[in-house]
Amino acid sequence: VPVCPSYTLDNDLLSTEQRQFYEDNGYLVIRNLVSDEDIERFRKEFTRICKREVKPPGVMIMKDESLRSQFGQSEKVVNKVQDFQEDEELFRYCTLPEV
Repeated sequence: VPVCPSYTLDNDLLSTEQRQFYEDNGYLVIRNLVSDEDIERFRKEFTRICKREVKPPGVMIMKDESLRSQFGQSEKVVNKVQDFQEDEELFRYCTLPEV
């Protein structure tokens, strides 16, 4: 079945199946693309931001209030951190060559 891409172009990085999955679902998981060490560093910084231990200028933390009864005020109620480009550690994820 030919792929009729609307978001991706032919390339040597993704297989036809990966491109089709992205076209159908809007995301693609590539396991082990980023090292475990980096993932742990990003996770720690995300948690620090959620707990407001660091406050990058302009960052917006969005929470799913329906999870509050289950998780209280923990980072597990946070479903999005927006405008985090001023946080050098977390923004480093966006600049990784692998990504």
